[in-house]
Formats: sequence, C-alpha cells, structure tokens
Amino acid sequence: MDDIRPDTHTKQDGRLRRYLVRALSVIITVVLLVILAGEVKWDEFDDLLGTVAWSSWLLALLAYLALNLFRALRFRILLDKSDSPWRILVPITLYHNFLVRALPFKLGELSYIVLLRSRLNYSMEEGVSSLVGARVLELLIIAMVFASGVLTAAEQLATERAALLLLVAAVFLVSVLGLYFGGSLIRRLTRILLPPLRRFSAAERSIANRLEARALQLALEMDRIRQPRLFLSALFISCFTYSSSFLTNYILLLAIGIEVDFSSIVAIISVGMFASAFPLNVSGFGVVELSWRFGLAHFAGWLEADATAAGFLLHFFQLFAAALWGLAGYLLIQITKPIATAAAGLSRPETVE
Repeated sequence: MDDIRPDTHTKQDGRLRRYLVRALSVIITVVLLVILAGEVKWDEFDDLLGTVAWSSWLLALLAYLALNLFRALRFRILLDKSDSPWRILVPITLYHNFLVRALPFKLGELSYIVLLRSRLNYSMEEGVSSLVGARVLELLIIAMVFASGVLTAAEQLATERAALLLLVAAVFLVSVLGLYFGGSLIRRLTRILLPPLRRFSAAERSIANRLEARALQLALEMDRIRQPRLFLSALFISCFTYSSSFLTNYILLLAIGIEVDFSSIVAIISVGMFASAFPLNVSGFGVVELSWRFGLAHFAGWLEADATAAGFLLHFFQLFAAALWGLAGYLLIQITKPIATAAAGLSRPETVE
C-alpha cells in the first residue's frame, strides 16, 4: 500500500498544479484585457479600421495562407514519410492552426497529433516529434531575428553592435546544434539529474521514474530529426514560415501608417510573434495585445493608446484569418478520404470533429 500512495499523491499534486496554472492564466488574461481595453479609444478604433484598404486585408490573408502552406511543408519534412499527401496535410495544418489560436491552454496542439492518427494513420510519437521540432525551429528563427533587429535598432548599442550580433549568431548556432543532438543531450541530462532523486523517499523515486520515462520518450522523438538532410530542410523552410508571418503583419502595419526604419519593424513584429509562446494566457488574449503595444510604443514612438488599439486590430485579424482558413481546412478534412482507407481491408478511422 505504501508503494501506491506516493503515485496517488503525485497524480493529485499534478492535477492541482494544472488547475492552478489554468486559473492563473485566466486571471492574467482577464486583468490584461480589462486594463488594455480601458486604454483604447474605441471611437478612434473604428477610424483605424477604416484606414486599412481592402487590398491590404486581402494581401494579408494571402500571406497568412502562405504561412500555413509553409508550415504544412515543414511538417511533411519532419514526418519524413513518403505517404504524406498535400491533400490531407494542408487541411490538417489549416485546422490545427485555427484550434491552436482558438482553444485555451494550448489544447489545440493536440488536434495535430489526433488528426495525423485519424486521417493518415500515423503514430502519436511521429506527431509529437514533428510538432516539437516545428515549434522549436520556429522559436529559434524568431529569437535570432528579434535579437538582431533589437541590436540594429538600438542606437545606444551602436559601439557594441558587431560583437553582440556575433554573440547572437553564436547562440543561435549552439541552439541549432542542441536541437539536432537533442535526444543525446536529454539522455545525458537524465543520467546526471535524476539519480539523486532516488536517494530520498518513495514519492521522490516515483517522480524520478515518471520523469525518466517521459524524458527517454522525448529523446526517442528528438532522434527522428537527427538527419542532416531532414533537419537542414526543416530549418530552411522555417525561414519562410517566419517570412510569411512577418509579411502578414508588415502589410497591416504599413496600412495603418507606421513610419520607422526596417530594423525597428523587425523588432516590433518579432515581439508580437514571441507573445504567442507565452504560457500563462488564454488563447493569447491580453498578452498578444500587450506585446504589440510594447513594440509600437518602444520602437515606433506611438502613444500607448494608439499602440494598444493597433495591437487589438492585429490580433483580431490573426484570429479572423485563422478562423477563415481553419474553416476551409475543416471542410476539406470532412470531404477528403483518409489514407488508411486506401489499403484493402482497413476500416475508415473515426473522424475527429
């Protein structure tokens, strides 16, 4: 009985932590939205919307579509399977991107893994490894471009700019190598960090065993991308996903009248991209608007009220574009025959709604 109780307590503690994190996320989101919404002059917000021409909305929508197409291509590369048809992978990517933005607590990420299983008959491990690889590569590109943009835009760093840019390049290279050899690094860290936990109580030993099992599973998943051709191809395509996301926001920023040098625009847009990775929020609400407000106020010199209004406009557009293309993806998923049914004797997998 003593061996069972620690596991029970561990599960209860884990469940309690999840509830606390979600409650904190809701609180942070609500507080930020109340504060930021109070700063916006909503009558002027209508005027801001009116400054954006229909051609700009259309171009931004097309750039957002290109973003998802490049993401689908990166997933196809990371999956490294010959039977990953565009007719299924593109709709999955469109629908997954919408659910990631619409559902709270990152629950939308699970849709990609579930849809790969139901429509392409891929394993959960294949879905997780390709998703983790894609997310890490995207963050690495954003971090490198953001750091370069900030260093280029900051006049007070002019004397140290060359050395700092070299440092950014070195950190990026180390991060890329760390991702490439991620499986081996995880195993080594597991052997170093976990054994001391087993010297204590049964509860600590149970936690160590669980952590080891998850770490080794993650290491196996990371080993799948340790192929030079695959890894470099995915890294190359990640440059295009960043470019498409950048272009989407750049079109709208120009439409609402931003007038700063290009390095400042790079810094502003990269700050906005980083916000989506912040863990303590509900579907990005509040945090995304705050990031745009910070970037526009700090690098473009906008008034905080105007910068906040622009942040709401940019976030609303991202949600609208994700919903529009996500609906298209959902409809295509419903009318597309799953790969599993192509082989004789296999039954149709259950459709994920």
